[in-house]
Amino acid sequence: MKILDPEVPPTEPFEPRYAQMQARLVAAGCEGDVFRSVPLLASFDAMREAVDEFLESGATDVILDITSMPKRWFFPLTKMLLASEQVSSLVATYTSALKYSNNLSSNPEPLSAIPGFASDDARLEHDTAIVGIGFEPLGLNELYSQQKVNKIRYVFPFPPGPPGFHRNWAFVRQLEAPISEQGNDRRWHISMYDCSSVFDALVEVSGNGNSTCVLAPYGPKTVSLAMCLFSIALQRANLASAPVYYAQPKRYDLNYSSGIKMIGGKSDIQAYCLKLRGENLFSL
Repeated sequence: MKILDPEVPPTEPFEPRYAQMQARLVAAGCEGDVFRSVPLLASFDAMREAVDEFLESGATDVILDITSMPKRWFFPLTKMLLASEQVSSLVATYTSALKYSNNLSSNPEPLSAIPGFASDDARLEHDTAIVGIGFEPLGLNELYSQQKVNKIRYVFPFPPGPPGFHRNWAFVRQLEAPISEQGNDRRWHISMYDCSSVFDALVEVSGNGNSTCVLAPYGPKTVSLAMCLFSIALQRANLASAPVYYAQPKRYDLNYSSGIKMIGGKSDIQAYCLKLRGENLFSL
């Protein structure tokens, strides 16, 4: 799936980069006619159409690689694939980059709910806002003008490592002022790769879904995945929904990330089993 940014200057070589990546995938065994171009800002219905077209192949065991997939896309796709009776097993994968650009993205959309993750009851007041800490809090201050939150909790990726540590704290400093309750327990330091522990922490702070939450997935994809699964789990359990808000950038840096992080001479690739033999493994 080739997800196209709506605002790409013609002088930047995005198309050659796309062609290069497609050629590498074909060389690795992908068929040349399986690639589909889709707009970054596609509607939920358009995303469903793309998933339905994919499932027409008869696939039952699916790997969803979220490494380079925007959250606006991988949240709905995860929800659709988990809900599909055809999909027996679903694994999400993520590869760590060696380094990131100083300017990851630009020109964000106004803050809004990710498609398929709005509040079921149009609720504008929440007991807790849970924010995944990343590098750029694009539009996140709008959350406090649009919604009323009584307290905030930050999920810090651990260990961030330099320069991530400084960028994470710069992110937090921009958000602290509007919050009335800032207890010492407002920060969680959880391994950024431990999706299950992040999910469990979300369940705990929500009182097993009995306390209302609003989610802002601005941190690493692996932390955002846990937020996605928590919101889905609440809906499946018929509990108060946890809407997910994000300001989607219209443009990503061509060199958003580069290289693959290596550990012990092997690529740092994480895999998370979300569904196994028809059973959703992240549920309440």
